[in-house]
Amino acid sequence: MANRFVRKPVGNFFVKKSLQVGLIIKVMTVAVLSAIISSASLLLVYWLKYHTIAIYIWNQNNNNLHKEHIINLILPTLVISSIVGILAAFGIGLYASRKYAVPVYKIEQWVTLLLSGKMTAVLKFREREEMKELAQKCNDLGTMLRDTMLDVKKSVKAMQDAGVKDPGLEAITASLGKLELTSEQIVVNEPAKTDTETQPAS
Repeated sequence: MANRFVRKPVGNFFVKKSLQVGLIIKVMTVAVLSAIISSASLLLVYWLKYHTIAIYIWNQNNNNLHKEHIINLILPTLVISSIVGILAAFGIGLYASRKYAVPVYKIEQWVTLLLSGKMTAVLKFREREEMKELAQKCNDLGTMLRDTMLDVKKSVKAMQDAGVKDPGLEAITASLGKLELTSEQIVVNEPAKTDTETQPAS
């Protein structure tokens, strides 16, 4: 039965912390800059049209005009909208960073398994439609490498069975012996707490 990495969504939300935090900061920076630019643009347009950033309000109780700074009127709305925008950007950043970091993490784990000689590693994504083609190409590469190694192993064995004595064949045999070519399939499906923490797939 195939093995796969244990999924721990809460404990491992930041599977690629530096990458995810960087993306969240960028998204929030855009939100803050957008709020600042919107506020500055509003004040600039008002000033260009009226050559002032003040407005006059008619007070019915006193029957007179009093001067009010426009910033005092729009600041509460701008602050509220900015806070809402920043919170929304933070939430979007969390979601987007996770969606971006998890595939990168899984590919790294898959490559690490191949480099360690576990040639039966298979890459799978929960985002089946979006990442299906990438996973298929990666797994095709893994299959090609495994099949090539198996063919080499058969050829070397055939030569040795035929009585060929050569130090090079022994070196190739030793190298192939370090590879897991026919072991149980390892499915890299979810981020794991540690690289070695696995469980049987259901």
